[in-house]
Parts: sequence; structure tokens; C-alpha cells
Amino acid sequence: MVAALVAYVLVGAFLGLAGWKLTETAVETRQEAEPVPPAATMVTEAHPVPAGPHLDPGLLGLLQHQSPANGIEGLYVLNLTTGAQASVNADRVFPAASLYKLPIMIETIRQIQLGRISPDQMLVVSRANYVLGSGVLQGRLGESLPVRDLLRLMIGESDNIAAMMLLDLTGLNNVNQTMVGLGLQSTRLLDWHLASANEGIGPYSTSPADVGTLLQTVAQGRLVDQATSDEALRLLGQKQASDLLSEALPWNVKVAHKWGEIPGARHDAGIVYTPRFQYIIVVMTENVDPRGSPTYIRDVSKSVYDYFDQQAN
Repeated sequence: MVAALVAYVLVGAFLGLAGWKLTETAVETRQEAEPVPPAATMVTEAHPVPAGPHLDPGLLGLLQHQSPANGIEGLYVLNLTTGAQASVNADRVFPAASLYKLPIMIETIRQIQLGRISPDQMLVVSRANYVLGSGVLQGRLGESLPVRDLLRLMIGESDNIAAMMLLDLTGLNNVNQTMVGLGLQSTRLLDWHLASANEGIGPYSTSPADVGTLLQTVAQGRLVDQATSDEALRLLGQKQASDLLSEALPWNVKVAHKWGEIPGARHDAGIVYTPRFQYIIVVMTENVDPRGSPTYIRDVSKSVYDYFDQQAN
């Protein structure tokens, strides 16, 4: 009788311990599943860390067959999950259009993280920063906005005045030096006030490879630290007026990106997060028929997604 009672107590203790452990695991699972900023948690399955970027002949062939009917394309793709990589005209220098706002964003949040400027610092919208084009600040001269709002407007609204205000705050030379330090070879921002800056391809230039390198730095958490990279992802994850990269992709795919458009050039570049893989894609076009360039960018994006999706099956 005593032996049976002891056995009963031991079994009960075991079941209680097991139940506690299952409850603890469930709590940990819920904590890990809570949303964190943005898209960085989209990859839910474990993948081995790739040995490093390597040329994918199949991907290269796919990109080479994506040439537009006219004009010049620049393509850069890197699968961050597998390391598969391919490009077309990746080192060609293009007019940056609004992709020039990426280096300004990077330098601004870098200086915030280093304590050189504050996100709450107030800046006045002045005539010295007045430029035409995209944005919402042209009618708000004299108003004061914090740096954090200017960052949001520069990316989400592609606001040109916000970009000029942040460029003056962080310093043109600092922006260019940081880009060189990150390994960018073709990205240059010039003082747009100078007449000579508007010659050739304009005051802002970059290449698909440079933009890809910048996005890879952000995606892998190497922009000063993980917190700085997460802030960049949050800004790039905003809803924007143009989102060509994601328009043809499934609903559960998230894209953190920046688009750009000026006469003669249209671009979109971003980090694509799916439940099974993530990748960087940069599509830049010059002198492509403006009526067909949006469709071209959508088609390239969908083809690259389909290629990686088939490989993941």
C-alpha cells in the first residue's frame, strides 16, 4: 500500500513538472512570436547561414532575359538566405533619382545612434532648403519639425525638402564619407546649389551594386548596430506612393524599399521578406519608355520571387 502511494506521488510530481515545462515553453513561444519592427521577423523557418554570396547561373540567365524593349537596365539580386547572387550592369552609374535619400537616411540615423544629433531636434522649414518635386513641405515654410518626422517624410512621402534639411544637418561630406566607408564605390551626392552639379547625370548618382550593398548592410544588422538597422527597416517599411516591387507578389510577402523617379529614370530597390527566404533586389532603369518601365519593374520582381520560391520548394 505504501509502495503504491509513493508511486502515485512520483507520477503526479512528474506530470506536474512536465505540465510546468510545457507552460514555460508556451510562454517563451508567445514572447518570441510577438511583433518586432518591421519585416525582420518574416523569415520563420530556420535556414543555414550561407557560406557567402555566389553566382547563380540560373538566376543570371533569368535576369539577362529581362531586358527592356529600350533603354538600359541595372539589376542586382542577392538571396540573403542561400547566398545566390546575380546582376546585370551592376556597376553602371545611374542618376540616383530619389534613391539619393537612402544615404541621407543612413547618415541621419547613424548620427542619432552615435549621439551626435537628437531625433527630437527641431528644424525650421526654410527657403534655403526649398526644392520642387515630391513631398508635402512646400506649403509649410516657417514651420518647425523634429528630425524623426523629417526622416519619416523623406522616405514615406519621398519629400525633397525634408531630404535637404537632413542633408544640411548631417553634412554632405559626412554622408559621402560614410558611403565610402560602407564600401560604396559609385554613390556620390553633390551640392545641388552648384550649377556644375546639374551637368551630366545630375547631382546624385549611384549604382545597383552600391544600393544592394547598402541594403545588405541594413538587412544584416551591420549599420552601427542592430537597433540602427531596425530603425532603417522601419522607415523603409512605410507605405509609399509607389511600390512596384511588391505589387505582383503574394499577400504574405513584405518589402522594405525605396523608389525613385525623375525624367528618364525610374528605380525601385528593397529587401523582400517571405516566410521561407529573404532577398535584396535592385531594379534601375534609364531611358526606358516611362509608359512601360513600371510594368518592367513589376515583371522583374515577380520573376525573381518565382525563381527563389521554386528553389525553396
